[in-house]
Amino acid sequence: MKLCRSLLGALVGSLVGCVEAPPPDAPDAPGQEELIPGRPDFEFADVEGPAELSPRASGPLRALLCNRGDTDGRTEVSFYFSYNDAFEPFDKPVATTGPHFVTAGDCQAVSVWLPQPEVPSARYHLVAVADEDLRVSEGREGNNSHVGRERFQVDFNPPPRPVLKWVPGQYSSGSPVLEVTSEYNDYVYVYLGDSCEGRPVAESTVGSNSFCYMPIDLSGTPSSSYSVRVVDFVDNASECSSILAPSGYGTPPCSEGYDGCNGW
Repeated sequence: MKLCRSLLGALVGSLVGCVEAPPPDAPDAPGQEELIPGRPDFEFADVEGPAELSPRASGPLRALLCNRGDTDGRTEVSFYFSYNDAFEPFDKPVATTGPHFVTAGDCQAVSVWLPQPEVPSARYHLVAVADEDLRVSEGREGNNSHVGRERFQVDFNPPPRPVLKWVPGQYSSGSPVLEVTSEYNDYVYVYLGDSCEGRPVAESTVGSNSFCYMPIDLSGTPSSSYSVRVVDFVDNASECSSILAPSGYGTPPCSEGYDGCNGW
């Protein structure tokens, strides 16, 4: 049985042509299984993960599936994320393709697009496994998994909600100063209102001390509250934080015809 079948429903495996199978990586390796004739034999010539998986970058999982046997065969391909350069029982299953038909002596390029895997943020190797359910009687059964050489970063972990407070005016001449506490190097965006919507009225970056001071000219854009969202370097966005305008700001002067003045 498979380790996990509740995979992302939107994933689609694709065949990209048929090519002649390259030679095995180590045909004379000690202890290599003897190839039983009259059967297919699935083996991967290459496995390649994306450069990065994050809100700013995505990409397909790729493998080159070869049939080393003398008989045509059909199999699914399962992809795993591994912390190590070896396939292990606790590796994370992330996708399984539909069946791929590979003629004897040929290879098929297999790819799956993975928008957001449900795995912890970390660096992973990509592992491809053929015939994981052992439904196909193969010429060899011990060569069905292959680990990609390069690791790649997966990061869909948003920054924490920023902490906001107004601080004394010695940090700025005349304008209120908003202190924003968040993770180092996060981008900071300040908005009118309490929902982090519209165009930012101020932007900054969190320093190495995990906060930044933002002098904000509120005189021309009065609002009863202001909100902040932070975004990390791979475009993960935090939840929205809001704060009431400081005392003396946020209420425009009363003038004739202004809604809220004299009962209007």
